[in-house]
Amino acid sequence: MQTALYEPTGPGFAPTPLTRGPWDERFQHGGPPAALLVGAMAAHGEQAEHFRLARLTVELLRPVPLGLCTLQVRLIRPGRTVDRLHGTLSVDGRTCLEARGLRIRRSSLDTAASPVLGPWPAPEGLDDFVFPFFSHDVGYHRAVQLRVAQGRWGTTPIGVWARCVVPLVAGRESTALERLLILADAQSGMGVPLDPARYTFVNPDLSVLVEREPVGDWLGFDVRSAAARDGTGLSESAIRDRTGAVGRSGQLLVVAQR
Repeated sequence: MQTALYEPTGPGFAPTPLTRGPWDERFQHGGPPAALLVGAMAAHGEQAEHFRLARLTVELLRPVPLGLCTLQVRLIRPGRTVDRLHGTLSVDGRTCLEARGLRIRRSSLDTAASPVLGPWPAPEGLDDFVFPFFSHDVGYHRAVQLRVAQGRWGTTPIGVWARCVVPLVAGRESTALERLLILADAQSGMGVPLDPARYTFVNPDLSVLVEREPVGDWLGFDVRSAAARDGTGLSESAIRDRTGAVGRSGQLLVVAQR
């Protein structure tokens, strides 16, 4: 069994079978490569420790093959309090993901804690749930752990506790932001807009607003998803940890009948 989503290999990162997505075992789920790229953007530059990546948009330009992933990140507009970055992830010389991020300089403020949210049952008292629509045994669904806290799978709104049970990159601990990105791209699978046995719903993008860095492994996604008659859709989540609100994420969906 693989113990990480990627192995560091020379100039890039080699995906393990745990990155496989649900629709085609030749391609990666969007969460791991998005986390790989966003993690590199958050750490980019000598002043990275003084900033926090607070807004990001990832464009999934094409399916990401199970090949060596290489990253490029550049600071496109540095600032005293706000940085703007651009990044790409490529496989075999083809750009698969493109991302833009906004980093805000950290400062110390005497402010109240995050807003208190409506209570959810703790994940420890809930049963595990596995995505039922993967066509292969080893894939992304084996790298994450899911537990339904509110509602039931197959309808939205639904509240789901989720965590990644392996590191993003072998040999190092995943950052809080990387763990969030690994999971956020799966929100439309946690709260499906339609029956996945009859429809596919692929997201060409992922947008995340991060109110604060999450604490702990478990993240809660309060998901609402919908599909329109014209073949478009939207999945959005309010994200929490055990202590309160963390941020929001959204995906546009391309919906098609099988």
